[in-house]
Amino acid sequence: MLRYILYRIFMIIPILFLASFIIFYLLRLNNTDPVAQYLINSNLPSTPEVIAEIRHEFGLDKPILEQYLLWLQKAVSLDFGKSYMSDRDVWSDFLYYLPNTLLLALFAFLLTILVSVPFGIIAAYYRDKIPDFLIRFICFIGVCMPNFWFAFLLIMLFSLTLGWLPALGVDGLHSFILPAISIAFMSICVNIRLIRANMLEVSKERHILYAYLRGLKKGHVTIKHVFYNATLPIITALGMHFGELIGGALIIESIFAIPGIGYYSLQGIANHDYPIIQCFVLIMCLVFSLCNLIIDICYAALDPRIRKNMEGSHVL
Repeated sequence: MLRYILYRIFMIIPILFLASFIIFYLLRLNNTDPVAQYLINSNLPSTPEVIAEIRHEFGLDKPILEQYLLWLQKAVSLDFGKSYMSDRDVWSDFLYYLPNTLLLALFAFLLTILVSVPFGIIAAYYRDKIPDFLIRFICFIGVCMPNFWFAFLLIMLFSLTLGWLPALGVDGLHSFILPAISIAFMSICVNIRLIRANMLEVSKERHILYAYLRGLKKGHVTIKHVFYNATLPIITALGMHFGELIGGALIIESIFAIPGIGYYSLQGIANHDYPIIQCFVLIMCLVFSLCNLIIDICYAALDPRIRKNMEGSHVL
């Protein structure tokens, strides 16, 4: 199994290379010019001489392949260049903003698990009864509602009307409550529906019927047998949701004025700041790749058949 894990870690490298080249190339195919935005923000005249000088300073006057190779040579040593707008080191800025984003994503991820698992079990246990209908109705609304719109509703209720929680900025852990709920709400609803569907599917299998024939109570069978055997698809969804929660911070951090990598990256996108955008895309690729790796490890821990296949793998 160790060989398989090392192989998966090694395969992350070409994925990052491919993702970096694609985003690098697509940004330069875009009609927007970061130099024009830079001139506007800096109040500089847009004369041909000034434009040529700025493009030379940013290295945008070179062929795309040469630009990429120069950028890649520095990126390997975690030098992603300097921001076009602030002239600060991009990687240093990401490290500065990263703790707030990780704290927000972790808070939202724990909220997703703590809410979706029990309510998913309740919905499956009370199938086609009032609790099930109520939970499914709320989940239907949650899946259809964009998280930024839900964030505005939370701000109006808990900040502007009741005054219980702050709407903007970071002033302690309580400042992350509304943003975490905003990001996690859709993930919670999706997971509840997934847990319910998987548990209902597992409940039709023979070993569940045998458990009832042995005289076991419905609650015991639901938790010990049905839910346990329905966990593998749930783990996949939870792993992917963690990456989505970090990606969702792009909008939510801007709404709640939280200084995180989402807020920072959105500013970079608005200003066509290539170094910031490229660094953000690479971080997201790395996050999703690591989430996939952790999911596979969890699969092996829960299912001996998968673990045996990994141990017998000859990928190296």
